[in-house]
Amino acid sequence: MKTTPPKSDTNEFWTARRFLLVLSAVVLALFPKIALGINTFFFRDFGTLGYPGAHFFRESLLHGALPLWDPYSHCGVPYMAQMGQWYVPLWINVLLPMPWSVTFPMLLHLILGGFGMFCLVRRWGVNGFPAAFAGFAYTFNGISLTSFQWGNYLASYGWLPWVVMWVMLAWKEGGRWIVLAAIASTLQVLTATPELTLLSWFFLGLVWLSQLIGREIKFWPSSGRVAAVILLTSGVVMVQILPFMDLLLHSQRDTNYDQARWAMPGWGWANLLVPLFHYFQSPQHNWYQQGQEFLLSYYLGAGVLVLAIAGALWTRRVRLSLVLIGMTLFCWVMALGDDGHLYTWVKKICPLVGIARFPVKFTTLTMFLVPILAAYGLQRLENDANKRARTLVYGITATFLVLMGFIVWFARTYYVRIDNPPMTTRSGIQCGVLMVLFIAGVMALVKFKDKPARYGIQFALLGIIVLDAWTHNPNMVPTLPGAGERAVLRPNIWNEDGRPSVKIGEGRIMITPDAESQLADMNVESLEQDFIGRRVAEWSNLNLLDMVPKVTGALTLRPAHWDRVEQYLYYTPGSSYSPGFLDFVSTAWISSPVSPLNWVARTNYLPVMTCGQRPVFLSDTNAMLAMTASNFNPGAEVYLPEAERAQITVTNQTTCGLSDVQFGPNRIKAEVDAAEPSMVVLSQTYYHLWQVEVDGQATPLLRANVAFSAFEVPAGKHHVELVYRDTNLKIGAVISLLSIAIGCVVWFRTPKLQEMREKV
Repeated sequence: MKTTPPKSDTNEFWTARRFLLVLSAVVLALFPKIALGINTFFFRDFGTLGYPGAHFFRESLLHGALPLWDPYSHCGVPYMAQMGQWYVPLWINVLLPMPWSVTFPMLLHLILGGFGMFCLVRRWGVNGFPAAFAGFAYTFNGISLTSFQWGNYLASYGWLPWVVMWVMLAWKEGGRWIVLAAIASTLQVLTATPELTLLSWFFLGLVWLSQLIGREIKFWPSSGRVAAVILLTSGVVMVQILPFMDLLLHSQRDTNYDQARWAMPGWGWANLLVPLFHYFQSPQHNWYQQGQEFLLSYYLGAGVLVLAIAGALWTRRVRLSLVLIGMTLFCWVMALGDDGHLYTWVKKICPLVGIARFPVKFTTLTMFLVPILAAYGLQRLENDANKRARTLVYGITATFLVLMGFIVWFARTYYVRIDNPPMTTRSGIQCGVLMVLFIAGVMALVKFKDKPARYGIQFALLGIIVLDAWTHNPNMVPTLPGAGERAVLRPNIWNEDGRPSVKIGEGRIMITPDAESQLADMNVESLEQDFIGRRVAEWSNLNLLDMVPKVTGALTLRPAHWDRVEQYLYYTPGSSYSPGFLDFVSTAWISSPVSPLNWVARTNYLPVMTCGQRPVFLSDTNAMLAMTASNFNPGAEVYLPEAERAQITVTNQTTCGLSDVQFGPNRIKAEVDAAEPSMVVLSQTYYHLWQVEVDGQATPLLRANVAFSAFEVPAGKHHVELVYRDTNLKIGAVISLLSIAIGCVVWFRTPKLQEMREKV
């Protein structure tokens, strides 16, 4: 494989600088209101999960606290241990105005990825316009546009080409390329897209092996340099990985989590040509694939796919071609989940694959692989458009047209209830027309030698790529006002209706199971009204925008025992809860039985910390039933596992009082006055990193009421503190700092990169 860029042509229009300017102009032209801060992204997980988390993180840092623990969600849950919290731009953007500081970097990552693809294929021997074509095809496709639902995926796409390019340079040349490869790899890991990161390195491993077989590199020098990149990257990310792994081990996730939910359907390959085949329209006029609602689209462009197949057949880089083709097919088959059988087989060999929730995520790497093959196909046509080459492209195009026609006919003849045959027909015709126009433009480009005409055709072809991506699935990237009175992400909407603030430690709000079910299936036609309704209902993580403590939440990882309680209450048929349970979890406000958008105030609920309860030893199953039964009295009794009986001296309900209770970031303080040894109980999620000190002496923290916390105090007056101490974070931070120092030493002790600008 060629690993040096083609010689620059002084007459070539598509230099790196010009491509970057054109790409940036197109991205900003598509999202002018986002760039100016007038509108904001909000759709699906970005609005209900990602942005509220960014707001909570920002507010915590601005108030001088590192949010190790989130007291606003799931009755308390680890926060900094969740993946994605140590991504560097997240910290940089803290001082910038929101939501612009969160949404505008998403556009920058989109540009970064496209520019990275341009630089990568240039290094792999692709000249001018084909390289620009690859950059646009990577930037504008169904996968990239649907990923505006999650900023972290766009960030990962942004770094992916740079990871591939710099790691390959690192194993060939070493030196400072090792440091650059480690930087890009670190940033991709910290975006919290483990599936894409692992797929990227699997691809790199295959490329390395192919170069080794072809004797383009030597085993020991190249493997040593790759090991250096991996070790340096691993060291830098330890501040995130060690706490995350500890949380993962104590979380609800396991290798069978969600049982391969949201895989590509068995007929899903048809959507590569007719993107809306077997799609249904939501009340908000968005289109979803039946049986799979994670990605709105994985359509890469029919014209791009034509050139990719041609490129796969033509490329002289046989080993690279096989890697690209094999990896693409592997991803599309794995995306089928259990229906494709390969996923089931791989999962048996590597059970950790089961931790990934959605097999359709395997399609994400294809947006990187297919444009590379297509760029090789386009370059071959430009260099040698003989009759045989043209016939092959025409043949692939004609085959695709026949397949599109068959898919449309099938959709109109054998449609199911939620199908939309007219829209499927429109989708097939539109993509077919754009494919024909694209291939016609490519053939015209081959014939014309006049530069102005060629540049005009080139811009038209890039425009078709953008148009095809933007229109194949309508309303895929909706936006709403981000500034002014109508700003949908404005904070403190809870207080706008005159409700008093709910303070940490004093009370919580709770969405009932019925309200949760209604909110999950809301059918409001207006996207703005739908989102504002969810905000009023404080659904998912939206309570973080109002800093209102809530019984439930939507963080990715939760302690396993708490998740058991949540699953029982919300997703177990026949389950129920009692006034006693609501009092125990400090429910000050609860969803109205009439409407999930209305809140009803409660009285007589307990604060988060109480004391004096009689310990009762039960299994978790019996404790769950007892604490949700109608006769549960949380002020009088607490349920503990039988295994904790030996370390408890309290036998009865006692006289005990609490005063000066303070709930702060990662720390709880209180004064306890107990007439005799007593239990102190908290309706805060039990997690092993909370440590209890009574008058400065360590005291065991107990798991109580299935998923909550308790500890014992001796008779008398005592000062108690609960402190969240994450030793894994401290160890990880030390390793990260040492690794950064090593990277700096390598950078300054090795020769400067020779002609780096020309190489990139």
